[in-house]
Amino acid sequence: MKPDAPTERAVQRAILRMAGECYPSVLIVHVPNGSHLAGNARARGMQMGALKGDGLKVGFPDLLCLWNRGVALIEVKRPGGKASDAQEAMHHLLAEMGHAPAIVTSATEAYVFLLERGAPCRVKDWKEGS
Repeated sequence: MKPDAPTERAVQRAILRMAGECYPSVLIVHVPNGSHLAGNARARGMQMGALKGDGLKVGFPDLLCLWNRGVALIEVKRPGGKASDAQEAMHHLLAEMGHAPAIVTSATEAYVFLLERGAPCRVKDWKEGS
């Protein structure tokens, strides 16, 4: 990764800004999968165990996008990032269920994916950085 490449969090926040402008009627929810747990390894392990007990599914995509009778799932990665084995397995399962997620590394990729999925879009010619 280049030093000036955005972090995954920066990419996700850019996606949320784009969606607010282009897809205001799409409800987008972040699915936290324990990537920012606090404490030492033991504490993080205990927190992760509790989250799994609460229904966390390791590898589930980062963003759940819902609109009237529509759904899209987005896995956010920094440029050059790759899905983990757990994410690939979950994405395969979701694809079998008819909900193949996209792995995106920019707001532009998310914009195009949501457009292709039929999400109601207010800005048809959106360009990142404009």
